[in-house]
Parts: sequence; C-alpha cells; structure tokens
Amino acid sequence: MPPGPDDGAAPHDGLLYAIGEAARLTGVSTGVLRLWERERLINPRRTPGGHRLYSIDDLSRLRRIVRLRRVERLNSAAIRRELGAVDDPSGPGDDQALGRRLRALRTERGLSLAAVAERSGLSISFLSAVERSQSSISVGNLFKLADAYGTTVPGLNPDYRADQRSVLHPDERPRYVAGGGLVVIEDLVIRSGALEAQRIEIRPGGGSEEPYAHPGEEFVYVLSGHLTFWIDEREHHALAAGDSLYFRSTRLHRWWNDGTAPATVLWINVPVVDPPPAGADGRGTARQRADGTA
Repeated sequence: MPPGPDDGAAPHDGLLYAIGEAARLTGVSTGVLRLWERERLINPRRTPGGHRLYSIDDLSRLRRIVRLRRVERLNSAAIRRELGAVDDPSGPGDDQALGRRLRALRTERGLSLAAVAERSGLSISFLSAVERSQSSISVGNLFKLADAYGTTVPGLNPDYRADQRSVLHPDERPRYVAGGGLVVIEDLVIRSGALEAQRIEIRPGGGSEEPYAHPGEEFVYVLSGHLTFWIDEREHHALAAGDSLYFRSTRLHRWWNDGTAPATVLWINVPVVDPPPAGADGRGTARQRADGTA
C-alpha cells in the first residue's frame, strides 16, 4: 500500500491512489467521491479503461472539500468558487496510448493505412501521424476511426474488453475522455450486437469539433443542459433537456455545447441498417455490426 500524504513520507508527485484507497484516506465513501466528480469538485485522472486514480494534490483538495462541507457547510457551487476549477488530468500520454491502440487494432485486423483511410475518409498521412502520437485528433475523427474499426470510441482504449454482460453498473462503464477533457463518452452496452448506447457528457465549449458521418441511424435524448446540432450544414437544432432527435447517421452532423452548463445526453446508434425493400414503408432492419475484419 503506498504511503499516505500525511504519514510523514516525502511527497511523491507520481503517487496515485485507486478510488477505494482515496476514500479511506479522506474519510468519505467511494459513492461520495463519484458524486463530487459529477458536481465538478474533483477531477481524477483515468486509466485507459476508465478506472479513477487520485494524486497527492487530489487528496489534498478532497480534504479541503470535506472541511468546507462539514465545518463551513458550503454547497457545491460555493466550494467551486472557493477552490477554483479543477484541472484537466489528460496529458500527452493519452495521445501515445491512443496511437499504440490504433496501430494494434489495425494490425489485428490485417488492415493497411490505405484501407483504414478508405474506410474512415481520413488521409494516410494523418492516420500515420496519429499512430505515431505526432498529431492530436478531434472528437469527430475519433467517431470515424471507431466506425472504421468496428468498435465504439471507448473501444479505442488499450485495455477495453467487451463481454456478454447485460447489466452494467456506472463505475463499470468503459469511457473515453476526448476534446481536451470537454467530452466524456461512456458505453452503456458492451456485449456484441447491432445496438450501441452511450452516455455522453459535453462540458461548455465541447463538441464534435467537426462534422462526421457513418452508416446507421441515431437517436439523441438530452438528459440535462443544452446541445446544438447541425445536420448537413442546413438543419439547425437547439436541443434542451427533454428534447430528442432522430436522424440517419449517413447525414453529415456536428454538435457542440455553447451553453454555460454541462450537457448530458443519451445517445443510441444502430450502426448497420438494411434499408426497407423498394417501395415499402417503415424502417430498415438492423443487423449485427461487422467486427472490422471483412
């Protein structure tokens, strides 16, 4: 067990604590730590698989939050004003991990850079630069690559593992933090099938950064906040909590949060849809998505 920050040991900036240990050292439950993260009081870094890791500075901030809560009885908004905004824990290592994962996915599937470029619509030089961690990538291009490899954006994480569980608890969701920490994408379904369901949180100023399109159909339901959508650069939709939007994914779309509060969205996609027979009414038929090897 690593020494705690207050046990007389010399501080070590690289020391990281799992959520259970952080809870024990600060005297609160793991559920409270997750709640404070949702309330923007603390922002631990994450492993590629989504596990929280707390630094020495995080523990110090948590102890201050505990004191402000228990002693001064401040609410979350007052604590944020007192302590200031939390830092974005993402860094250069994220690009390096992504580059290795993308190269591994391409190798596993026996694909050349040219083949991935054709599937994604991205240039060979750009794909090569991303794999070598020499270029960052937008949220929209992450969705393009995920589709090219037959996975989800959280599936681009190095330790992502799909299984056949039907129930997924909040702390078990695979996640990906993108857009400089402004977009958090969590998978709600990890078993194989035609349906993709995600919880996406978009902080103010965050969004897809550029338009993208892919096969399938999409349904978006805004749980909280506001989200602006453009489809084919012609349709404009300003969505608020309780609003829903349906569109064919093959239409070019982009989105962003131009409000002052985070937006949380339930996002459902059926990636592969066979169109109905010619002249027939009704929806197409969903079929299980290919794994990218064909």
